[in-house]
Amino acid sequence: ANATHEVINVTLHATLPATTKLVVPTPAKPILPVQTGVQAQQEEQSSGMTIFFSLLVLAICIILVHLLIKYRLHFLPESVAVVSLGILMGAFIKIIEAQKLANWKEEEMFRPNMFFLLLLPPIIFESGYSLHKGNFFQNIGSITLFSVFGTAISAFIVGGGIYFLGQADVIYKLNMTDSFAFGSLISAVDPVATIAIFNALNVDPVLNMLVFGESILNDAVSIVLTNTAEGLTRENMSDVSGWQTFLQALGYFLKMFFGSAALGTLTGLISALISFFNFGDTHHIDLRKTPSLEFGMMIIFAYLPYGLAEGISLSGIMAILFSGIVMSHYTHHNLSPVTQILMQQTLRTVAFMCETCVFAFLGLSIFSFPHKFEMSFVIWCIV
Repeated sequence: ANATHEVINVTLHATLPATTKLVVPTPAKPILPVQTGVQAQQEEQSSGMTIFFSLLVLAICIILVHLLIKYRLHFLPESVAVVSLGILMGAFIKIIEAQKLANWKEEEMFRPNMFFLLLLPPIIFESGYSLHKGNFFQNIGSITLFSVFGTAISAFIVGGGIYFLGQADVIYKLNMTDSFAFGSLISAVDPVATIAIFNALNVDPVLNMLVFGESILNDAVSIVLTNTAEGLTRENMSDVSGWQTFLQALGYFLKMFFGSAALGTLTGLISALISFFNFGDTHHIDLRKTPSLEFGMMIIFAYLPYGLAEGISLSGIMAILFSGIVMSHYTHHNLSPVTQILMQQTLRTVAFMCETCVFAFLGLSIFSFPHKFEMSFVIWCIV
């Protein structure tokens, strides 16, 4: 009887449905953030002040650069003058904040996304588009040797020195990744004073192009090296030896450099091919008859490789640099005369304004963040 009772209980327990818990579905997050009227109005006012303050700083910097050119103050580089002006304006804003007359702290902050997405691409593209192609391609081997290997050697020497000095407690201690990222960033030198002296002395054009071409490429190489150092930190490197780490970093750098260069070159060739189809009597799309549309298409192709390269984890800076060189060499001659002039002047103006914004906001950022000054670190970096 007991056995029968047990069998019946087991059978009933197996046949009865299991008790299910009532799960309340969580509401899905909205695609766009929902803001009240007051929040939207406050954000609009803040954005308006940001735009106003940025344009005000830019206008003052343009007047300052004009005065430097007018009075031929060649001993003072434009970048140094603009950064100094930014420091003065940052100090003025800090005084206003201390007196509680206004709160512009957010407006003077320099956002990294704005720099990498809006300000840096026009500068790099214009440097490639306005490049003197004849001397550049004749000395491309020497320029590549100095820019790639020279910058890499400098980055490794500076980064390794900073790391080992930190381990010896001589300077502020940084880990290996931060040390090599710092070495990569300061290895790209902008020879503004050197180029000015070369132009004044009328030195050999080959020497001038070697220095100028190296200064163009080393910016992109420095950014690729920095991205390489940061990319290694996102991977698990705890069980990897030093030699394997070096090979992995080398492979990552080669992929970033040559992959991005190939992508930019391909994009430039496609733009040249599309502009070439505008010639002849059998074409179906003739953008040369509408310069505004033709110019718009060129602007799209100018920015296209940057977005694509960043989307597939390559270097957008390297891609847009080579795209500018190829478009200047092939696409530019297929454009209408109006678009050729418009393209050159617009790129030059936009690049100048972006450079001015970068230097001005670098000066403003001195008063935006708390800083810790390490004198020994600065001295050893100079050495």
